[in-house]
Amino acid sequence: MIKVIGFDLDNTLWPVKPAILYAEQQLKNHFAALNPGIDYPPEDIQGLRDLVLAEHPDYSFRLTDLRRAILHRLVQREPGHHDQAEDIVDRAMRVFLKARNHVTLYPGAEAALGALSQTYALCTLTNGNADVGQLPIGGFFQLKLSAEEVGAPKPKPDLFLAALAHFQCQPEEMVYVGDDPILDVAAASNLGIHTVWKTTIDARSAAEAVPASEIIVDLTALPNAIERINTRISTERE
Repeated sequence: MIKVIGFDLDNTLWPVKPAILYAEQQLKNHFAALNPGIDYPPEDIQGLRDLVLAEHPDYSFRLTDLRRAILHRLVQREPGHHDQAEDIVDRAMRVFLKARNHVTLYPGAEAALGALSQTYALCTLTNGNADVGQLPIGGFFQLKLSAEEVGAPKPKPDLFLAALAHFQCQPEEMVYVGDDPILDVAAASNLGIHTVWKTTIDARSAAEAVPASEIIVDLTALPNAIERINTRISTERE
């Protein structure tokens, strides 16, 4: 039977694009308020991102380090801020990370998590850098892991294996819920973990293409999906 349910975060429990746009705007406002102000043009940020990744390919999943390096380069090119660069970047990172957690949960997410946490151990396994511990739903999760912490992003198995080791359970005793067919569903399925694909498209049209145990388009359907997985496990053992 299922003991543990793992969750992706971005685009699984909330839409990520509005959160990133909000965080970027907060950074832009923060830099504009400095004396002298610092421009924060999106096209420059993309260029700096490419430069940083060329030097540090592993920053592709170490997103906090990537953001810090980008901001450091941005500030360093401003002659009026050279002496205070580290302090400016530290303050800017605090602004960004706080704003990064300004998310709006999908309908039914909090209720589903609350119900499931009464029966199962819940955890988060994410490639992103949102801090679910700063959200009202944070208390539902017994374990919160990121690719930055384990040193490898999904679809590599490290995050899943770390969760299995923490809870001392077998792959068949875990369900993983995510939105990405490759990074979430296929990666977990390859380890023998049951999966729920949370998608926004007609589930019937993709059922054969994605190897998920269950497919849902609404998180209110998640508790029933978990129950169906448990029922199949019980039936197979008879």
